[in-house]
Amino acid sequence: MTTLPTTIPHTLTWPTIIILVWGRWLISVAFRLVYPLLTLLAASFTVDLNVASLLITVQVAASLLSPLGGFVSDRIGDRATMLWGGIIFCTGSLICALSRSFGWFLLGYAVIGLAVAIAMPALQSYVSTRSHYEHRGRMLGVLELSWALSALLGIPLVTWISERFGIATAFGVLTVAAIATVLLFLVLPNDRHATGPSTPPPSFQSTLQTLRQSNVLAALGFVFIQLAAVELIFVSYAGWLSSAFAATTTQLGLVFGLLGVVELLGSLTATLFTDRIGKRRSVLGGFTLVGIWLLLLPQSHSWPVFLSLLLAFDLCFEFAIVSTFPLISGLNAQNRGAILAAMTACIGGGRIVGSLVGPWLSTIAGYTINSTLAGICVLIGVGMGWWFMHEGRA
Repeated sequence: MTTLPTTIPHTLTWPTIIILVWGRWLISVAFRLVYPLLTLLAASFTVDLNVASLLITVQVAASLLSPLGGFVSDRIGDRATMLWGGIIFCTGSLICALSRSFGWFLLGYAVIGLAVAIAMPALQSYVSTRSHYEHRGRMLGVLELSWALSALLGIPLVTWISERFGIATAFGVLTVAAIATVLLFLVLPNDRHATGPSTPPPSFQSTLQTLRQSNVLAALGFVFIQLAAVELIFVSYAGWLSSAFAATTTQLGLVFGLLGVVELLGSLTATLFTDRIGKRRSVLGGFTLVGIWLLLLPQSHSWPVFLSLLLAFDLCFEFAIVSTFPLISGLNAQNRGAILAAMTACIGGGRIVGSLVGPWLSTIAGYTINSTLAGICVLIGVGMGWWFMHEGRA
């Protein structure tokens, strides 16, 4: 049985990692809550569902601003950036809580999206800076467990509060939680003293030079391709289940719940085994399995087989994407925040492309084409990764 150590390697302690996991969990809840609340939000503000879906557009677009947060993180420090992200988060959630029109709520949620784009890479960079590369997969894996836990614990709670007491109350609770998070961030050790004598912060020009390095570009391109490919399935599998197997709303809800459990298992597997297997091998091997499951998915002609392949795909994807964070965190130490933020932007950009192409492709060619094309793109990306993406140890 594999166990976590009683003390985080290098300078992380358990109280510190608990604070960071809490912050990452709160960010994940805010990022994901709009999906289950979309219908309720449309009814609350008496707007069309298509207008309410602008919240998702704003959320994804905000992730493209994360490189700005990464540059700031490298300049002023990860903890300071997390604090500013938390303050911006408080502002956005308070605007949402006080909103009486959809326009104001959209503005508040855009501010929350900006806070997420700024704070999330800084959290990952903070953990990376204060952990040895040999154990970083485990440390970042612990942090990323909060993503799955947000779906299992946070989203149901926020949904229940919203339905029982209203949207304003739910965002009021988020505001209080965000204020508590900012206060907790103040307790964290200053990351400027994590690795020894301080070095001059990188300039904008040196950051751009780092991002133009072939190994960094290969890693970022790899992430973009993978996320664009898998999003073809994430935006279409509910419709596929409904059309091919006449799945009911209750059955779709069960599938969503199972995917949440699988996300947690995938994150936990990455936490325990990525460092042992090797980060590059974990990423490329995990995405190879993702591509195989996607190519097999159209061959399933029964509900149990389809569901098994879908869950296997999501398990391997979660393992692979969580393993990608420590791999990319090791490419460069001085510009680590900028590289992780660029990865966040590539994830958002890939999701945008996949979400735009996926519905159109399934409409004109059928859902099986989505899965086949996604599988081919994933495996092409893996092949490019084997050739061009190399491992650093920063």
